[in-house]
Amino acid sequence: MKSGNASIRYIAFLRGINVSGQKIIKMEALAKMFISFGFKNVKTFIQSGNVIFDSDQADADSLRVKIEKNLEKKLGFQVDVIVRTLEEIEAMIARNPFKKFSEDAKISVAFMSGKPQEKVKLPLFSSKKDVQIFEIKNCDAFCVHHLVNGQWGYPNLLIEKSFGRKSTVRFWSSVNKMVAVAKSV
Repeated sequence: MKSGNASIRYIAFLRGINVSGQKIIKMEALAKMFISFGFKNVKTFIQSGNVIFDSDQADADSLRVKIEKNLEKKLGFQVDVIVRTLEEIEAMIARNPFKKFSEDAKISVAFMSGKPQEKVKLPLFSSKKDVQIFEIKNCDAFCVHHLVNGQWGYPNLLIEKSFGRKSTVRFWSSVNKMVAVAKSV
């Protein structure tokens, strides 16, 4: 981390932006917004709304509220945000819950807005069997996508319905690349 000792590096995952022509936000504009919110060392990663930034604030939930309120003021629509520290994401990668799957498996992490409200027996499969949630750790669900009738499953609806939490999904390869970028900022 290149800022002062008290700063913590975070990654904000914005939910539901730049999908199917809805809630379009240019990443350059998003970075400028985060700077205007008082964050340092701001960098965006790919178009799905991932923002790396530093803050002196240690409470990720307070940061989430601040970001959501400020984004709504700037954009005129609500954007759900999930915030994790870089340290949390690095620990997830070091643990690698996907090591038992082949390299060509389509795998992802669903970052949830909180711990699941309901206890569900795992592994959990979607009704179409196109998504498998095989592990939950803290507020993150680890998922395998399956090709069924020519379409890949996507876990958001299953997670939100089963666990009562909003979530945003990132592919494991993207999470790994994002951490490499976050370390270089």
